[in-house]
Amino acid sequence: MLRFINLVKFQLKLYVKNSYFVMLVITTTATMELYQYLAHYVNQTYTGQEWLIAGIMGTWASCTTSAGALAYQRWQGTLPYLLNSGISRELVLLATLSPAAIYGLVAFPLAGVLAIVLGIPVANLDWQLGLGIVILWLTATVLSYFISLLFILTRNAMAYEELVLTPILLLSGLLTIPSFALPYLKPVQMLSPLTLPIKLIYQEKINLELILTYLLVTIFFVYISKILTKFVIKRAFKENRLGVF
Repeated sequence: MLRFINLVKFQLKLYVKNSYFVMLVITTTATMELYQYLAHYVNQTYTGQEWLIAGIMGTWASCTTSAGALAYQRWQGTLPYLLNSGISRELVLLATLSPAAIYGLVAFPLAGVLAIVLGIPVANLDWQLGLGIVILWLTATVLSYFISLLFILTRNAMAYEELVLTPILLLSGLLTIPSFALPYLKPVQMLSPLTLPIKLIYQEKINLELILTYLLVTIFFVYISKILTKFVIKRAFKENRLGVF
């Protein structure tokens, strides 16, 4: 466990030295908040939820840099050595992806400060918000790990990153879904692990069915990820897909 913690610290230091990863959270959070600010400026119809939307978007944007984190290690030529370091390969991948999730937590304080500066109400400051953020962080880490396994097999992972990950967030209820489309998208929302933490953060109604579905789907992703890790990495080594070229 100590080796894992040290590896996380090492990866975190590398992560924050990369300006792309650092600026992504800042720009994504700020852009989403400014969009919300301008959209409601004329009629001053702020609900206090604007900063929460920006915080979720910024946190998720950071967590979805799993492909970028792996591509960065591949570009440095260290990915094969890390996976053969003697530490469990699941822990190596988790340590490589964890800095993105940890740094993503900066998005909520940043969104809150921006809201105060812009004069937007800051709502939902209670224990439920804290619980929602923690569950969002854990869930995003699980999903990022699962999706990163698919990215290991391609050197062009970053090109597909947003195409895969952005729709997941939007379909999980980040933004208001038109009423005519809600019946068709509800099954998708139920199966997305991000739906529960987003509803917690927004303080929307949560039923037992949603909680049980969240637990089952999350456990499924953890289980499948564990099975896929050995298969994907073995294939990547066999087909020499971990190198720069």
